[in-house]
Amino acid sequence: MIREASSNYQISPNITRNIRQEIGRLNTTIPSDSKPLKLLTYATVHAILITLLLGIGSQGVEDYPEPFGLTSQSEMSVSSSAPITQNLERNQNVQNQLAKLSDEDDDSKGGEDGKNSNQLTSNQGDYTTWALPKDAKVRFGKGRIKQIEYSPDSNQLAVATPIGIWIYDSQSGEELNLLTGHSSEVDHFAYSPDGATIATGAWDGVRLWDVATGKPKALIKTKALRSLTFSPDSTTIVTGSNFGPVELWDVTTGQRKAEFVGHTSIVSSMACSPDKTTIATASNDKTVRLWDIATGQTKATLAGHTESVTSVTYSPDGYTIATTSLDDTVRIWDAFSGNHIETLTAHQHYVSSVQYSPDGNTIATMGWDGIIFWHVDVENDEVTIKGRISSVSALAYSPNGKTIAVASLDGTAYLYDTDAINPSDKQDLSSKGKPLFSGHRRWANCVTYSQDGTTFATANWKGIHLWNAETGKYLRTFKGHTDNVYSIAFSPDGARILAASWDGIGHLWEVDIGEYKRLRVEDDSQSSGNNKGYVTRRDFVTSAIFSPDGKTIASAIDEKTIRLWDTETGKLTNSLTGHTDYISSIAFSPDGATIASVSKDKTVRLWDIATGQQKSILTGHTDGVYSVAYSPDGKTIVTGAWYGDRVIRMWDATGNAKLPLRIVGGAVVSMAYSPDGTILATSSSSVVRLWDAATKQPKKTLTGHKGRVDNFAFSPDGNTIATVSTDGTMILWDVTQLGELK
Repeated sequence: MIREASSNYQISPNITRNIRQEIGRLNTTIPSDSKPLKLLTYATVHAILITLLLGIGSQGVEDYPEPFGLTSQSEMSVSSSAPITQNLERNQNVQNQLAKLSDEDDDSKGGEDGKNSNQLTSNQGDYTTWALPKDAKVRFGKGRIKQIEYSPDSNQLAVATPIGIWIYDSQSGEELNLLTGHSSEVDHFAYSPDGATIATGAWDGVRLWDVATGKPKALIKTKALRSLTFSPDSTTIVTGSNFGPVELWDVTTGQRKAEFVGHTSIVSSMACSPDKTTIATASNDKTVRLWDIATGQTKATLAGHTESVTSVTYSPDGYTIATTSLDDTVRIWDAFSGNHIETLTAHQHYVSSVQYSPDGNTIATMGWDGIIFWHVDVENDEVTIKGRISSVSALAYSPNGKTIAVASLDGTAYLYDTDAINPSDKQDLSSKGKPLFSGHRRWANCVTYSQDGTTFATANWKGIHLWNAETGKYLRTFKGHTDNVYSIAFSPDGARILAASWDGIGHLWEVDIGEYKRLRVEDDSQSSGNNKGYVTRRDFVTSAIFSPDGKTIASAIDEKTIRLWDTETGKLTNSLTGHTDYISSIAFSPDGATIASVSKDKTVRLWDIATGQQKSILTGHTDGVYSVAYSPDGKTIVTGAWYGDRVIRMWDATGNAKLPLRIVGGAVVSMAYSPDGTILATSSSSVVRLWDAATKQPKKTLTGHKGRVDNFAFSPDGNTIATVSTDGTMILWDVTQLGELK
């Protein structure tokens, strides 16, 4: 059915066939990470897929679980930066050299001074200060890639990331602009067919941008946006939402023209026929609907997929429609009758998007197992595999059909010649050369400073990376872990670095010589794979810390146990048991005599290190407790919990409750005192809040990340906070002017 929003609305019908070449697609990556929580043994594959469709973050395969296996609730944070203008004022202390941080290869192949051998332009350092939020000094990383598209004239490549849309020169790879302004992650975008406008879509609506100037043109207030596309004549934007309606909007005025109602679940993808008569919409209700634009009536319903439909597109001649689904299949349909023609089944898992080549001879489908190119033989009425590319996150055909831009999971983008795709060759294709651009990988899971402030360390599943804190110069990478790292710590003397990993092992390195030790009791036979490619284990190391004297390491695992290790020998000295559920975080008291631990069992427990005995159990939280910190003087313990408990609780050193601090914004996933103890910092969702430790009054809110801030660290002088987020970036913030904003 159709509900008219304007009595004079009409889009004149004409011819009957076409395609929107590039379509909005679901993100191919897995939900984002936090400190490892129980993960519900990775749940079930089906549950993960449903989570993806509900829009709960996105990341690489290694970044799946949410704390305690719970899903993160969205919090809207207001961007404090100007919408899209490039900020070319640069902090002289962190300018060009800091750009290398986001582009540095994780394997440190760059060689001398950490320079990346794939540097593309002399202007590469500038983008680290573009569109920064208030109080930010510099941003490392560009955000993970969610979508990539060519402009209609093939001169630009636009890349959607959580922080905004990056515009690149498609020949040189030079960064041209960064479009920001949404208060939440950008989920989809599209160039208008006439090349004049870019539409970017997020939870807060659709923004229209002038391609020539990069200036904002209009804001369309949609609700819970999940997909968008332009009409072929560039006059109309079509949007789909979480709730089913398909809405048509006037590009010039931003006013709604009409609403089509029929889907019963999320509208995940859409495409318009070029004659302007039909819109095809894919939905989580397992169907695709073909709508008559003039009347709003359903012309046909394509039914046959057994799971949510993730993507839909027309062939260039408009005779067929291709769809992908969570049922791991690609289906081809007659675009007029809606009859099913063929099912393609080579993908192993989660097929997320489909595109036709501009000449219609190739279908490119993308899933977790990469891209498969299918040869369309119209004369013989068959479709066969002609090539593959693995480990990808997005792809786009150039409008002339000669090149494919493919975004890799390592944060780089490569170009491929379409002529190189040979129907007889089913092996992985080779790219044209070096990456076109880079910097879009999952930047870091955690961050920490050395005690003397000269070095900071970041970690993800590929390595523990050390950087000079003054210049941003890359120093070195440590390896040894085989899975994600969510906790790192320097020893008090700075000689060692410790990492807690999902692989069930504590990892310890000598910083100067790189000597490596493993902290583990069990053997290595815990891992087991399943037929979907996941790995399950019995335990994860959730937190690992040094004692203040550096002689002891404490590690917490998800099997309710705290283990104590001798730093010199790497031998286990004691195990502390008592929690009845997953331990999420631990902290030593400043004198090293006590450990405070917090758990999903809603308790805070204090342990005597000398005896290994439990001293007290602190209760009061009404949800799983996730974070804990001691004040520098040891007189106060602060704890934060998950979404069901909006209170930061405070306790004295013996466990007696103090007056709590009420907060807004959801789960408190990380907390820390400033080195002088005057400021308490807490992170909830995408923001970090600074509180006066004495008065418990708010001092400042740091907003600018578009993903959850999982971890942060004060510099030893207390002047800077480094934050890492699931949006794929790290930001350094100036916190010296706390009195300016409350």
